[in-house]
Amino acid sequence: MNQVKQIIHNNIGILEIDYPPVNALSQAVRHGLVEGINAFESDNQISAIIIRCANRTFIAGADIKEFGQPPTTPFLPDVVNRIEASTKPVVASLFGTSLGGGFEVALACHYRVAMMDAKVGLPEVNLGLIPGAGGTQRLPRIVGEDKSLEMITGGKHYSAASFVDSHLFDALFESDQDLNERTIAFVEKKLEANDLNVRRVGEQEFLDENYDWQTAIEKIKAKARGKEAPLVAATVLQKTVGKSIADGMAIEREAFLKLRESEQSAALRYAFSAEKQAAKTKLQAEPKTVKEVAVIGAGNMGSGIATAFLSAGFTIHLIEQTQEGLDAGVERVASNFSRNVKSGRMGQAAADDCMSRLVASTRLETVENCELIIEAIFEDIEVKKTLFTDLDKLAQPTAVLATNTSYLDINQIAEVVSDPSRVIGMHFFSPANIMKLLEVVKAERSSDVALATAMAVGKQLKKMSVLVGVCFGFAGNRMYTRYGREIQQMLLEGAGIEQIDKAMASWGMAMGPLAVQDLSGIDIGHNARSAQPFPAHDPGYFRAAAVMVENQRLGRKTGKGFYQYPEGKAVYDQEAANLIREKGLDLGITQRSFTNDEIVERALLALISEGIKLYQEGIVNRLSDIDVIWLHGYGFPRHKGGPIFQAKQLGKEKLAKALTKLRGEQGELIWPPVELGVLDTDD
Repeated sequence: MNQVKQIIHNNIGILEIDYPPVNALSQAVRHGLVEGINAFESDNQISAIIIRCANRTFIAGADIKEFGQPPTTPFLPDVVNRIEASTKPVVASLFGTSLGGGFEVALACHYRVAMMDAKVGLPEVNLGLIPGAGGTQRLPRIVGEDKSLEMITGGKHYSAASFVDSHLFDALFESDQDLNERTIAFVEKKLEANDLNVRRVGEQEFLDENYDWQTAIEKIKAKARGKEAPLVAATVLQKTVGKSIADGMAIEREAFLKLRESEQSAALRYAFSAEKQAAKTKLQAEPKTVKEVAVIGAGNMGSGIATAFLSAGFTIHLIEQTQEGLDAGVERVASNFSRNVKSGRMGQAAADDCMSRLVASTRLETVENCELIIEAIFEDIEVKKTLFTDLDKLAQPTAVLATNTSYLDINQIAEVVSDPSRVIGMHFFSPANIMKLLEVVKAERSSDVALATAMAVGKQLKKMSVLVGVCFGFAGNRMYTRYGREIQQMLLEGAGIEQIDKAMASWGMAMGPLAVQDLSGIDIGHNARSAQPFPAHDPGYFRAAAVMVENQRLGRKTGKGFYQYPEGKAVYDQEAANLIREKGLDLGITQRSFTNDEIVERALLALISEGIKLYQEGIVNRLSDIDVIWLHGYGFPRHKGGPIFQAKQLGKEKLAKALTKLRGEQGELIWPPVELGVLDTDD
């Protein structure tokens, strides 16, 4: 199929890209654009050229099918330069999402028109790159340094309507108008008025001698938190001020190619691919249609889940035992939407619409019309089994019954249901209306229909859904427990509370692990672990946390935990350090000092070891799913790829040596042998 069609409308030449689904910049598209410009430029009957797209969007960016492949001509920088060099005016007609290379194509055109709701952006920094086809050079010539730095270093999408007072677009059309017709009318009107000229952005001056680059770059560095690409992008813009478009693009291209070979870019591109893979399952069933959902339990988690579903357009039945608890839950949901309105994330009308679809009740019978029922009550297996026994009688026989348990055995819960095939886990992460991760848990007898339904619903909620199996803590929390054990053990061996948190945060984790425990409540994890027998072979197992609980140091909610919080701010607490040191000595653990690198390496090794075990046991379908879980549920730095990506970077030889050393020090029951050969699998 010809991916770029040449169409003639009177004296207008139209290049229509037709490469579904998103009109990506494949080699054939790039070639077709150059070929089309050449053809129309040499046609004396053509006065102007329009670049537009069929299907659902203007050019959405690079062709992911070409990722990792040797680049082929024509290269995108040459394509955009050819478009800009056209001797006949070229008009880009934008709708949908015009991102990365697609936006760079539009920037090279002499005119740009768009639908009001079109989105544009240069998201390359999200892949550890910078724009490589003139984006860093043409955008600032149009919108100035501030907006360019914001767009290029932030990597976000922007609505075309937000540029109504800018020179970026020459015309914007309402959503009820026909874009193709309006674009042709725009060109015809300009031609009739003899007002359609060749305006090359690259020939405009990029020079502002008074711009404060130092302050701008310092702000970008603070936001980047260790990511290289935003700083490189800002530096390229600064270096190319006053330079010609050709010289500027040469500097841009050199920086782009260097970043493309970096570990960070490899990690970010890997993460992007891993997310795409996580959505693919071997389920052999079509999902059920879900319109009404019941959420049982109106506490913090249940209210967050309800908020997420309401935001996605579902009707929600929020159920609680008491009217007092129900009223508190409804207020939490309303507060969530109120904050969204105040922050500008949604309008008041949209918030009101969401609340209008909330049905609150203290009667469990209201689940009768729901296609999906999610339990989010107290983490007690007997309480949950009693509830599911009742749901088995009250719910539709085809309704999917999901538990939001974080640790409990879903197979035991399913035993009390007459049709256990409809019982699954939907493990949301708190706050559920914000956190992107959703673990869809397959119990022994869960049907493909139930699981496919949960995966489809997760997509509607805009969650990153990962299919996992049943074990204590499933995939994420089981690894988090192993990670936490190692952090706690290092405390008992002499590592400092602040040192551990600073080491992990400096490496890139969103928060230090001990600060996280104080935030969530040290007793929460302690109580969950206490439901299982403490391992006899591991005398130090979470003893630091147990000491905190024994001394009523539960974290922020009690004003002290691993830290103290005199005015809500974490402050080092010598008493906590003394309690931990005393417990370590009582257990006969030798005290020693740690370097920050030792702390990070040991924490990572714990994650890597447990992750490989999960894969070997079949709890996750692919190794990369582990990284998706940790990127979206536990604050693992995206530019580090994830625990498994880090394992592959370290290499099997170094891993084997490090794990063997720890196994010799602490025993095989704590550091069991794992098959490092699985790291060679390309999943």
